[in-house]
This record gives sequence, structure tokens and C-alpha cells, in this order.
Amino acid sequence: MVASSIERAAPPSENLVKSCLQARPVASSVTIRNINVDEAFREDDYADGFNAGYIFKYGGADMGYAEGKSDQALIYSGKLYRLSKSIPIGNNGEVKSTAFNPMLAQWSLAKDGKHQYFCVGFNFDGLGQSGSFQNVHGGYLLNLKNKDLYFVVRDVRQ
Repeated sequence: MVASSIERAAPPSENLVKSCLQARPVASSVTIRNINVDEAFREDDYADGFNAGYIFKYGGADMGYAEGKSDQALIYSGKLYRLSKSIPIGNNGEVKSTAFNPMLAQWSLAKDGKHQYFCVGFNFDGLGQSGSFQNVHGGYLLNLKNKDLYFVVRDVRQ
């Protein structure tokens, strides 16, 4: 049997997922480069009917978060990646792809072997900060090679 080029690449490893959500490596095979967002701005009518509510420059390219009438998107290198088209991986506890507060998110680039991802991790706007839900983080991981966008939810203590 010949493998089809339409088949999706393997989703990110669990170590890479947890590293992205915590913006720090949880295994020696993973490297994380945190993106410090010193200056973010907004731009209405950014692209395709989306307003960029949180946009910053990294490596000379636009990165960030945009909102449209019925969807949200990550901005990576000036292109939109719709959250509604993200691929859920692992046990997300019935949580569907969701909007997040980009100002409270952790932005990073993660690498595991030859796989590199643009990562956004968030803790659902700080809900339940005094309870165990503060340990539940969500995130998006954009594969920089094939541009697949993944959505994950994990308890980062486990």
C-alpha cells in the first residue's frame, strides 16, 4: 500500500503538548522558545473579514489572534488559521475548540526532533484560580511544516 500525501502527519507528542501548554520543556527532547510580547496592537479589517484584536511582530512577521463574525483565528506569519478548523487531539474532556484571551496567553515556539510548532497556551481566562481547574490548560499548536492546527486541553499536573 502506498501512503497518500493527503494523510495527516502524526499529531504532536504528549511531551510537546504539555511543554506548549506550560511554555517550558517537560522532557529533554523538547525545546521551547518563549515569545515575549512587549508590544501588541490591534488592526481592524486585517484579512478575510477578521479584525486582529491582538497582533505583534516576531521575526518581522505578524503573529497573534484575530476575530471574525463567527470564528476566531491564530495569526502566524501574516496568515489566518481558523480555530474552528483545529484538530482535537487526546482526551480534551469534551471541551471544544474555543476562543481565549490572547493577553493572558503564553506564546511560544516549540520543537521536538524535526517537528516545530507555534504554540499558544492559556488557562481559560484564569477561571477557578483557587481550585483545581487552574491546572487545566488549553492550547493551540500550529505545525509549521504542514500548517495543521491542533487543539488540546490537559491537566498540566499529570
